[in-house]
Amino acid sequence: MRRRIEFVEIRPAYDPSGSGTPRAASCFLFLVAEKEVAVEVHDAAVMTRDGKNLSPEKIKIAVRAFLENEVDRLGTKNLPGNLVLDERGMDSILKLLGWPSRF
Repeated sequence: MRRRIEFVEIRPAYDPSGSGTPRAASCFLFLVAEKEVAVEVHDAAVMTRDGKNLSPEKIKIAVRAFLENEVDRLGTKNLPGNLVLDERGMDSILKLLGWPSRF
């Protein structure tokens, strides 16, 4: 079954304590079956072995694949509004997509 997952925007990530301190991450906002879901992507998760970042388009594809996996695993009803894609998660997604490892 095809889910409706729509990319909305990328925002800077901030400390959730409300201090307004920026985090070393970006927040990718999606609509999943009319529900707003934010995926925080750690900066270290998108860095390659040569010290460069994955392209913005590749990052968006990887985040979408991560989100699709989470929807498959949890279902849209149980999907939290905030998810985190860290280094370990990104490595799994790159392997799933058949892309070269970051390292």
